[in-house]
Amino acid sequence: MKWCGGGISPTAPFYFLFYKKGEMKNMSKIVRINNRYYDFGTTNESFLQTAAELKTLGIKNWYFMLEVKYPQIGVQDIDPYDPNISKENQGKIHIESKANIWFWLREVARVPAQGAPQPFRVGLTRASCAATWCYSHNIDFMLCQPRQTWKTTIVLLLITYAFIYELKNVSIPFMHLKESDTLRNAEMLRDYITTLPPYMNPWYGKKQLPGLKSLKYEEHGTSIKILSSADSEVKAKDKMRGMTLFVGMIDEWEYLNYISNVIAGAAPAMKSGRDIAAKTGGRACMMLLSTPGDLETQTGKEAQHMIDQTPPFSEQFYDFTEEEIKAHFDGVGHKNDDGTFEQITMLYIEFNYKQLRKDEAWRQYQYKEAAKTNKLAEYRRGVLLERFRGGDAVLFDQKDIDYIKENVKQWSYDIFLRKKFHLYCYKHEIKTFDLTSSTPYFDINIPYLIGVDVAAGGNGDNTAICVVHPYTLEVVAELQSPYIGLIDLMRIITDLAKIIPKGVFCVETNSVGKAIVDFVQETGLEHRFYYDPKMDFAKNAIEVKDPLEEAKVKAKKKQYIGTYVTGAVRNNMMDLLKRHVKDYKNLLCSKMLATDILNLVKGKNGKIQAADGEHDDMVMAYLHTLYVLYYGREISRFGIDKDKCSYERVNEVIQEYEEAVVEETINNMKPYDHPTMYEEQLLHDLTNPGFRGVDEYGYSYDKYSHTNNRNGLSHNEDYSDFTAEDYAFYTSVNSMLF
Repeated sequence: MKWCGGGISPTAPFYFLFYKKGEMKNMSKIVRINNRYYDFGTTNESFLQTAAELKTLGIKNWYFMLEVKYPQIGVQDIDPYDPNISKENQGKIHIESKANIWFWLREVARVPAQGAPQPFRVGLTRASCAATWCYSHNIDFMLCQPRQTWKTTIVLLLITYAFIYELKNVSIPFMHLKESDTLRNAEMLRDYITTLPPYMNPWYGKKQLPGLKSLKYEEHGTSIKILSSADSEVKAKDKMRGMTLFVGMIDEWEYLNYISNVIAGAAPAMKSGRDIAAKTGGRACMMLLSTPGDLETQTGKEAQHMIDQTPPFSEQFYDFTEEEIKAHFDGVGHKNDDGTFEQITMLYIEFNYKQLRKDEAWRQYQYKEAAKTNKLAEYRRGVLLERFRGGDAVLFDQKDIDYIKENVKQWSYDIFLRKKFHLYCYKHEIKTFDLTSSTPYFDINIPYLIGVDVAAGGNGDNTAICVVHPYTLEVVAELQSPYIGLIDLMRIITDLAKIIPKGVFCVETNSVGKAIVDFVQETGLEHRFYYDPKMDFAKNAIEVKDPLEEAKVKAKKKQYIGTYVTGAVRNNMMDLLKRHVKDYKNLLCSKMLATDILNLVKGKNGKIQAADGEHDDMVMAYLHTLYVLYYGREISRFGIDKDKCSYERVNEVIQEYEEAVVEETINNMKPYDHPTMYEEQLLHDLTNPGFRGVDEYGYSYDKYSHTNNRNGLSHNEDYSDFTAEDYAFYTSVNSMLF
């Protein structure tokens, strides 16, 4: 063995670089990190690029997709497609591939394409990396990404791997809208398998390929089951019932009829497969992939409800231990109709086109193609990943809604609170950082308003937290989840109080919020919550020793903490929202807030509310902060200086400018401080074009210097041959006379 370069010292305690002489496809650069080996010399640049992207994002374990399990046998230097590959090296490829899906995707798998001279190597992106990571950890997933970004490809590749190496005596369900669509996916799977090296292709050397409805690996007893959408709830529940589900694919699931019934019917089979996989070290992963559904349809609404109940994927998972991954799902679930608790074992993965290396030129091309065929709705769903509705009662002006839709922001940072809940943070101006913090995303001198809308516990409500900059009204952070219990919420509040040292909590105290008030009274965080000045701790501090009297004092104080939302208060909040959508829509483009605003409709009774199956939790969390800022009493107590508020300055500048323009226009009509005879005559002629009498100076209309020509211009023939020099001379003479 020899040392090779790479800029890393061979004497470093956890780096070990070597390559092996012999049959080589390239000079590998193997690095040992914590007793694992990684190939930084792979010729598949997409894997190196994905690793670099994760490193830029701050992921510590950014290189995991470059792993090699058995570098000591030189597998990293073997060309799996060498026509003269030896049996020994075929065996080495099999050993590494079976133990390491990343190696198989990186070095072995190929993607056939019509018209291409040869199949392509797998192009890894952040989305396909996330899907593969979930698969390798037996975590079901929903995958949402723009079209033409290899969404179907990665799922079919994962199933190809399971078909070849991991499953025996099972059926793999393939489901799509129509049977013809499902068969097309089955055909792609067959093509992927036949593109593999001959020693990896189970049908190599056979007289004919298996039919699309009878795809089977005879030696392993593994087959593909073709399914299509159901036409009734009963049939939907029976689609996968009776099977033991280990691995499966449901394509365009957000458009499938009765999809929630399909999943409910398959749940026992999925649990059975998962339990067996856990005991045997096998594989279990159901994969749902789709572009966003249509919220005007029942299928779209069902899909959105399922997404709302599914925890989002985070690239911070890559740094989790196995125990931390398991702990993330502990206690995360929902109650079934029969009252039993169902554990959530799925994650929702979504990446936009920019995150998948598509540029603005690509987006513009997609838009132009959609415009040609009048399919802009498909463009918005398939490229921009928008979920939208179009038939509900009008609440906001369409131009305002379109602005928010087109300018939705992607968060910049993700703080994984308790390694369970995501606080998504947005970049904004920070003048004073906490240099000792691992999350320096807030200005330690700004009294941010932290709106908290506590879930009531019904209809899948989210507990939502919205952090707003008091001077700019920028939304700087968002968090929401249907799985935040009261204990978790109290812990989150404690964490936020540390992360945002001058933040002011604005919480609704109608029902569940009262328990939060009890908590803050016990922990000494009262001063961090907005309260009415009637309960001023500094002025009204009383030392109470009697427990009963102390309880009475606490009970009295409790009524002043937070915001009690009456009907009138809610109306005021909605008026604020309408004003901000109209005047400050540029401040409403954070992802979760924008989504909830777009889901608001006007009910038949005129009440503003979330559409059926949707939520307004983030809107309410945001409005708690606005209400305190606009109507809170003596908010300077919390360090908020209203003179520093800049969000209204935009409208003030526009108003000042418009007034100045109007004033200037008026002034230009009156250049002197008194009317002159020239202005009076001009006004007379303009307003009396048909006048033919004699004016006060003894002149008739015809005696004035004008004649009507075809262009309607006045013209005096005596001066028709005047040049510029003549006019200059005339001016100079007149100036001498005066």
